[in-house]
Amino acid sequence: MKVTIARAHENLFSGEAESLTLPLSEGVATILPHHEPFVSTLSAGKVTVRSAEGEKVFDVESGVLEVSNNQATVIL
Repeated sequence: MKVTIARAHENLFSGEAESLTLPLSEGVATILPHHEPFVSTLSAGKVTVRSAEGEKVFDVESGVLEVSNNQATVIL
């Protein structure tokens, strides 16, 4: 799935991923390819992107997640 993680005026990550684990307001969730459409707010914690190249971890305080059409977008 295509994952984009961005904040105002800065793109932190953009690429293909096997999974995306995030601290949502409802608890920690892992998003996999072809996940159903989904929107949620983020809580403070770590966002982990797993891809063929390895893992990337981002510290977050808050944000929004949108998942649709095999794409996950995180706005911090």
